[in-house]
Formats: sequence, C-alpha cells, structure tokens
Amino acid sequence: MTKLATLSLCLGLALIVARPAAAQGTQAATTQDIQRLQYDLQNLDDSLTALSSTHPRYQEFQDRANDIRDEVTYLKVQIRRGQRSQPPVLGATRSEVEDLRQSIASLQSDIDSALNRRFSGTGTLPEGTEIQVRLEQPLSSRTAQVEDRVEASVALPVQLDGRVVMPAGTRVRGVVSGVQRAERLVKGGRLDLRFDSIYPDDRTRKDLRASVVSVKEKIDLSGDNAKRAGIGAVLGGVIGQVIGGTKGAIIGAVLGGGGALAAKLGEDVDLPAGTIFTLRLERALDITR
Repeated sequence: MTKLATLSLCLGLALIVARPAAAQGTQAATTQDIQRLQYDLQNLDDSLTALSSTHPRYQEFQDRANDIRDEVTYLKVQIRRGQRSQPPVLGATRSEVEDLRQSIASLQSDIDSALNRRFSGTGTLPEGTEIQVRLEQPLSSRTAQVEDRVEASVALPVQLDGRVVMPAGTRVRGVVSGVQRAERLVKGGRLDLRFDSIYPDDRTRKDLRASVVSVKEKIDLSGDNAKRAGIGAVLGGVIGQVIGGTKGAIIGAVLGGGGALAAKLGEDVDLPAGTIFTLRLERALDITR
C-alpha cells in the first residue's frame, strides 16, 4: 500500500471515529424540553399583550421579541425537517432550546419589571374561574384504575388584577375517581376525574377543587385569549407532531358536574397526551408568592 493510500485510509478512519463522538457531544432536545419552551412562549406572549405602544421601551422590547420570533421559526423548521426524516428525529438540540429559553426569560422579566406586572403577596382566584390545562400523559377508560394520578400543566397564564398569578406550565394534579370500561353493544366507557392539587413552585402544594367542563384537541384562543396567540403560535403548530398529536384521537365528551367523560356505546374514552381540559374552580383558590 502506498504512503498516499495509507494516509487516506487513516484520515477516513479518523472521520468515522470523530462523527459519533461529535454526535455524542450534542445532546438532543426531548419532547419535555420543547413543551417547556412552549410554556415560556405562552407566558412571554401574555407579557407582550400587556405592553402599550406608547411605552418608552416599546420598540426595544418589540425588536427583542422579533429576534426571538426568528429563532423560534428556525427551530420550527428544524423540528419539521426532523419529523420528516427516516427515522423521525426531533431535529433540535437541548443547548439550542435552553439558549432560546434564556432569551425569552430575560425579555419577559424586563417587560414585567417595566410594567410592574410581577405578582407578590396573596391573591384569591374566585369560584368559577376557568383554567385551561394540558394533559401530560395518555388516559383511557380501557386501562385506567380508580385513584390513578392525572398529571397536567396550565396551558395559558391565569391573571388576577392584571398580574399573572398562575403562569403557563404550572403543574396541576388530579385523580381518577371512577372508571367504567366499554362493553360492545352494551355500554360506553366512562371516566370520572377530579383535580385536587396545584404546585405554584416545585416545593409548594396547594389544595384545589376543580372540575372538567370541556375537553378539546387544542388551546381555545377565542376572545381575549386570541390576543395572546403571538410568538407561541409559531411553534404551537408543531407541538402536536412532537408529542404525538391529538387530531381526531379524542373520544368522549364532558357530561357535567364532577368531570365525568363518556364515550359512545361500545367505545372507550381515549385522551392522548396534549388533550386540553378546561377546569372550573368549585371554590376560591388563594395564591401566595
């Protein structure tokens, strides 16, 4: 073998060895990373909505928001390309997502400080307040057991007197209080859910009494919520693809009090991760920060 051929072979082997090492050094983002990013964007949109064009820092904040929008658009393209590849991949790295989250947090903090929107002290959400939450895991009357825990997160920020008391991403927990499995030609499946706790931060649990009043495939952005469909809407279109999607997958309807959901005769209630519940407080909820 000539010296040139030997050198070429060594270079080729070095490249083959180096590629896996580089790949290992770049940690892929997870679906949870993308979901947390989406929550951050929902909270930022809420702050941007409160920003008046007459504010002296309006243009500065808008310029920074536009930069973030460009980054989100780029990330969205990466995710879509990854989903179309074989085998499908997420298409984004954890470092990219974390850098973007830091930019979002910095801008939101500056806006909230400038507008004096930071909530501190104690506030009370009145009975009847509605909260949209996103189901974090699949749920089915076919497999659920009574007393199974139900994990969800607040999908849109909840405000009190113009200040956010419950940011998007706030953890909410419930429990399966009743199950009826479907029987062919005899009865449909049924799930009874009760949401009983909320976590304002990782260490604090508060009792909650809320029932499900509607179930949908996506966040309701009608009315006042439509104003908050800003940068978050750019990424929102691909979230369903990342977590598996809910389009056409939800079977069941809210029957009424207590969060009872029932399916048609012979079918089970099937709720994929990402399903949006609207909860209604059955008693006032005190929030302290």
